[in-house]
Amino acid sequence: MDNPFLDLHKTRPIVVGHRGVPAIHQENTLAGFRRAVSLGIPAVELDVRLSRDGHAVVCHDEDLSRLTGEQGRVSRMTWDQISRRRIRRRLPMGIDHEGTEVIINYDQEERIPLLSEVFLEFGSKLLFNVELKLDTPSWSTRVATAAAIEIEKHQLESQCVVTSFDLRKLAATRKRNPEQPIGFCFDDGMLSVFGPLQGILGQQKANMLLRRILRSHWSRFFVGTDVVGVEHTLVTAKGVAAMHERGLAVGSYTVFPVGSTTGKPISAEASNPAEVERLVMLNVDWIETDDPEHLQSLL
Repeated sequence: MDNPFLDLHKTRPIVVGHRGVPAIHQENTLAGFRRAVSLGIPAVELDVRLSRDGHAVVCHDEDLSRLTGEQGRVSRMTWDQISRRRIRRRLPMGIDHEGTEVIINYDQEERIPLLSEVFLEFGSKLLFNVELKLDTPSWSTRVATAAAIEIEKHQLESQCVVTSFDLRKLAATRKRNPEQPIGFCFDDGMLSVFGPLQGILGQQKANMLLRRILRSHWSRFFVGTDVVGVEHTLVTAKGVAAMHERGLAVGSYTVFPVGSTTGKPISAEASNPAEVERLVMLNVDWIETDDPEHLQSLL
């Protein structure tokens, strides 16, 4: 498949707007994606969840409290209910690398879009990293099927990669469309799912273990992944070389973050241009950022 994400011979990494351009417009909104297009950004990452009545909704948070100021879980709401919500102007964006709360004041409220709306407007203008979120119930793979159907309907297989921290959702995507590029994601806090293991090891040893797991890339054995999404703190020359040797593209995230909405600490290096230079030197295939305009100027 002729998909730019899979090209291992790029002269520079693809700039990917993380949830659009959240430094200027609310995350995962049509306004943010329009800004990406106007800035000449080639690709965006977006998050997909499933509404109660089966619609693929572009939204990072399961609980809409942070985004809209009102409680409500995406998986328990119909699309009609979700469509009436507005992402507020004064939006909490989590914490910065010093642990300070970040709030951004945007120009106006924005609505939450459907994946079909995004593809309809931007299908001919952008590449997409479609991340399937860990929805509720966590074992469900319906969101994978819903997203795959939209990708097929808009004939965007060659412009999308589907990524997730959930192997089951990737397997469901591959079952629906064997040709669709898919990828597993790694972050430096993922060992916390094994209880106290992360704390026992400490961050440095946890990162060493995760890098070893990453180089083995066991997810390719299970679901036949084509790409891997890696938190920048886990990217090494040995890791990128091992992935490329296996024909896997490597995407790194998230540089120049506006904040951590999950509460996960941000590394001090994330906002340092030297980290971008390092990732470029290591030959990563794309870099996700909350400030794609700044990243693009550096590249």
